Amino acid sequence: MVNLQKAVEAENYALAAELRDEINKLEAESLAASANALVYENIQYAFRLGQKGRHKVFVYSGVICGMDPVCCISSSLRESACIDKLTRGSNQPFYQ
Repeated sequence: MVNLQKAVEAENYALAAELRDEINKLEAESLAASANALVYENIQYAFRLGQKGRHKVFVYSGVICGMDPVCCISSSLRESACIDKLTRGSNQPFYQ
């Protein structure tokens, strides 16, 4: 928001428009992720907070310290992590 304000003050309206569009995109993605999370509010998790586990693919050990009912990361991160190539895609629990 600070950058947007600076662009407007500098009368750099092209940059201000780009920043506004990026903010709108991020707000829309956040709203969509929140709506997805509400749909899966009663999801059953396979693991619980504090539980130790081992990743099936990467074989590292860890402790569950958080979980999301669906993938809530931005579309660019989802693409780079190949989330949509998973068997159940982004519509499954994700653990931290």
